[in-house]
Amino acid sequence: MKEVYRIAARLGHDVENLKLGQQVSTIINVQSIDELHHLLHDSMPAEDRRKRAEALLKSAQASAEGSVEAVLHRVRSYIFADEPLAAEDREQIGGAFPMQVQATSLPDKTLGPCEEWDLGTSTSPVVLNIGTLTMEPGSSIVIRNTVLSLSIQTLIRNTATAPGPRYDLAILGAPGVNGHDGGMGDAGSNGVTGKPGACSSAGIAGPPGEAGASGFTGGTGAQGGQGGDGLPALTATIRIGPGGIVGSGQSFTILSQSGAGGPGGRGGTGGKGGDGGRGGDGATCGCTGTAAGNGGNGGCGGTGGAGGTGGNGSKAEDIYVAVPAGQTSRIAKLQQEAPPGAGGLAGPGGAGGAGGTGGAEAKHTGRGLAGEPGQAGNPGCAGPRGSKPGAPGEIHISET
Repeated sequence: MKEVYRIAARLGHDVENLKLGQQVSTIINVQSIDELHHLLHDSMPAEDRRKRAEALLKSAQASAEGSVEAVLHRVRSYIFADEPLAAEDREQIGGAFPMQVQATSLPDKTLGPCEEWDLGTSTSPVVLNIGTLTMEPGSSIVIRNTVLSLSIQTLIRNTATAPGPRYDLAILGAPGVNGHDGGMGDAGSNGVTGKPGACSSAGIAGPPGEAGASGFTGGTGAQGGQGGDGLPALTATIRIGPGGIVGSGQSFTILSQSGAGGPGGRGGTGGKGGDGGRGGDGATCGCTGTAAGNGGNGGCGGTGGAGGTGGNGSKAEDIYVAVPAGQTSRIAKLQQEAPPGAGGLAGPGGAGGAGGTGGAEAKHTGRGLAGEPGQAGNPGCAGPRGSKPGAPGEIHISET
């Protein structure tokens, strides 16, 4: 347990309480990148940290020059691999501080059968310092889009025929947000009323009532919004102490999967077609009359909007695992791509407008005929799926 107490002291935890079997949890306010480097340091041998630095700097070089991604890779190479950090990078990262770190030290922790220990989603970095962790069949640990530093002196992994995930520890991203649904198309304007009939002179019929105008076609629904890109699985360091991995299972499966893209938004509904105009009324001209006009046809409904494009999956960051000599084979790697988001559903077509009513009858004439209702609009197109899956992180295993 000496290593547990040493790490606890570095975290500012009360060692005497730990010796009494108590858990100590604190929120540490980190003021600088150097303080964060100190808190997340996993005391790996210099050679192992040098190899980490090479991998992280290679990723930085593969990123666009001057990009935020390149800066973050160099920052991680300092935090997790002791690589010197240039003044320009320190200046760029300065706005991230002060930062909070969640730190917990505990002598023993047991996860019951099928129990999931959720360490959080998109939260401040998590530091766990555990003496003995016992995982009963089907139990698991999950963290999403959050930096993790995990130190376990003895890991007891028991297995049996119990339901549970395929992993023991999942380092995951978080899904991208859903695209917003498109707005409804504008309604088509109603057709104007036809002119009424008229008498040319007393007792003599003039022109009949005119037909009402057709309603206008409804507007096209707006396209659904694009789904957000997934949030990445962030760097994790896991160190198993001299007690090693024991128990009936004697292996520990680590999953790396980043965040899936969010689905595109649904296309907006097409606008309603305008109603047909009322037919012009007939006119009574003494002993006779003029015919009433027919109602105008309703306008067609608008076309539904196209579904939004799905978001892309994100690339996961790497995971670094250290185990006692002779136990590298007890770490099982499980790496899965993060899928892109599905395209948004097509927006439905708008309803057709109602046919206009016929004009009122006059002497010796009938009422005008009602107009035909407009046809419903066609649905829009479904949105395309996101174009890029997210690669899992590499899982690097070394011996101490």
